[in-house]
Amino acid sequence: MKIVLLTQNRSLQNLWQGYALAKDIKFVSSKRDFLSALNQEDPDIAIVDVATIKGSASEFMLEIFDFCAKLRILFIANEPKFAQGKALLTLGAKGYANSHMQEIHVNDAIKTIQEDKAWLYPEFIQEMITEMTSGQKNDLEVNESSLANLSEREKEMAQLIYEGLSNQKISEQTGITLRTVKAHTASIYNKLGVKDRIGLVLLMQKNS
Repeated sequence: MKIVLLTQNRSLQNLWQGYALAKDIKFVSSKRDFLSALNQEDPDIAIVDVATIKGSASEFMLEIFDFCAKLRILFIANEPKFAQGKALLTLGAKGYANSHMQEIHVNDAIKTIQEDKAWLYPEFIQEMITEMTSGQKNDLEVNESSLANLSEREKEMAQLIYEGLSNQKISEQTGITLRTVKAHTASIYNKLGVKDRIGLVLLMQKNS
């Protein structure tokens, strides 16, 4: 696997160089070197520190896609912002994450994006769900036809997920252990044929 990472932050580069994945990463610090690396290395994934982008993010993305039309791009930010992440994903990015995330999350992000799926940091997903369901949580009724295969407990879990609660919050509110909440969540996704929370929310919105 080939990865090119663009950043001008020396401490960030040192952090990522300490990850086991570093052996697959080519580090560059300028857009010129980044575009050159894309042309020469033909990487599987490009990682871009948003702090290095000068000017319009849309123009930057268009320039990258001129080199590699199908390139999978993960943007990282020291202080991720929901609006920024949403804009980058709309432009075609495959992921958006905290630049100082732990190695286990880096590996998960790379694996997910390599499979051509989107990867987002957990707080981003929660904010997205909150925005998507804003003003609807108080009067939403679970659609029985869509969720008919779920147990009563799973329907309760689905409703709480729709309302934007994290697994930890669901555990605290219901008194169920976090491990059991995760098990219920996995079962819900499997029964409804969705991959994640966003998929579940979209399904419930469609049928509410």
